[in-house]
Amino acid sequence: MSDGQSKSIRIIANGPLRVSSATLFRLKPTHNAAGRPADWERGEGVEAAEAYSLCRCGGSSNKPFCDGTHKQVGFDGTETADRAPTAARRDKYAGPEIVMTDDNSLCSHAGFCVREHAKAWDMVEHANDEETRASLVAMIERCPTGRLEYYMPPDESPIERALEQEIGIVENGPLWVRGGIPVESADGEPYEVRNRVALCRCGASKNKPLCDGSHTDVHFESD
Repeated sequence: MSDGQSKSIRIIANGPLRVSSATLFRLKPTHNAAGRPADWERGEGVEAAEAYSLCRCGGSSNKPFCDGTHKQVGFDGTETADRAPTAARRDKYAGPEIVMTDDNSLCSHAGFCVREHAKAWDMVEHANDEETRASLVAMIERCPTGRLEYYMPPDESPIERALEQEIGIVENGPLWVRGGIPVESADGEPYEVRNRVALCRCGASKNKPLCDGSHTDVHFESD
C-alpha cells in the first residue's frame, strides 16, 4: 500500500467504511496483574488494496472487510454522534502542573483510565508527584477515542503522542483510527480531524459512527 497517497475514510450510508491508502494492523489490549487494561499489543499487518471497504454492520463473514451483509440484514448506520468540535464539550480537571480534559461523549469504555488503585480523575489531584503524573499521562495516551486529553499550563494546547496514520483493528472491538486520518460522513460533511478516533464495527453503537462500547454488550467477535 503506497504511503504517498492521501489517506481518508468515507462513510457509506447504511453501509461500510470506504478507506483510501491507510495501513491496517491488528491490535489488542494487554492487562496488568489485577486484570485492568494497561497497554496495547501490536499484531500483524493486514493485507489490503489501495482502496478497500471495512465492515460497519458487524455481520460480515470476511471481517474486517465488508462482504455486503449490511444489505441482507437491513443495517441502520445512521450517524448520531455530535459533530461539534470536541473542545466545546470538554470538562477540565486541573492539578499540579497538568490539566486533564474529558469529552465523555467519546467514551468507548476501553478502561485504560481506571486502575485498581485509582481513576485518572483522582490522579490529577496528585500530579505534583512525578511518578503519578507519568502514570496519568500514559493512561490518557492509551485511550483510543481521545476522550481524555491533557496539557501543561500555561500552554493550553493539547499534547498528543505522535501516531502514524493507520487503522488498528482492535480484537473484538472497534477500529482505532490513528494519526489524524480524515473521516467524512455519509452526507459529505467532514468530522473533526483528531489524532485518536474509535469507529464502531459491531453495528450496535448508539453513537455512530463512533464506538460507544456496545461491542461488549453484544458480545461481538471479530474473527
